[in-house]
Amino acid sequence: MLMNNSDWDNEYISGGFQYKWDIPYPSQELVAFVATINFPVETVALDIGCGAGREAVFLAQQGLNTIGVDLSAEALKIAAERAKEAGVQVDWRQGNVLNLPVEDHSVDFVNDRGTFHVIVEEERDKFAREIARILKPDGMMLLRGCRDPKEGGNHVAVTEQSIDQYFSKYLNRGKVLPIQIVDFSQEGMKGNIVILKKRK
Repeated sequence: MLMNNSDWDNEYISGGFQYKWDIPYPSQELVAFVATINFPVETVALDIGCGAGREAVFLAQQGLNTIGVDLSAEALKIAAERAKEAGVQVDWRQGNVLNLPVEDHSVDFVNDRGTFHVIVEEERDKFAREIARILKPDGMMLLRGCRDPKEGGNHVAVTEQSIDQYFSKYLNRGKVLPIQIVDFSQEGMKGNIVILKKRK
């Protein structure tokens, strides 16, 4: 990964995360996705690279049994406070997305807003295998990330080709569509979005 554990912790300790990726509301693409799916009561959702928990808290507010995983213990402290303020329960777990602290075939829905795009090429296959390991058959993943690494700093592009290269062994995908990922710039980050579904 492009940043190590202490780098991520420092972003949360300093408050820098609030001006880089922590928008003050759940992303509209996640809200729209959840609005179209009639999730059963016992649905288990996993927010990978959950950071300070904004989207995990939203998923819990929708009645999903939500797990939030992040490398940074400092991020999870903030996330836990946000869940407490919102009056929801989230199962926060510190861990690496390349070795998720999640049981095999236990998750119905994976939310990824900007995690795959910080995974370096040589670790992307392992990332995809982990997603396939923890998803139930027919489980879904909402994936979005930067499509133009020149714009996104050190990000690794999320393209139709990279999605097919790493995920097609395990999951089927819908259309890969361009979006503007909301960040703290006026125009947002040029990104791609796709819904993936684990084969039975």
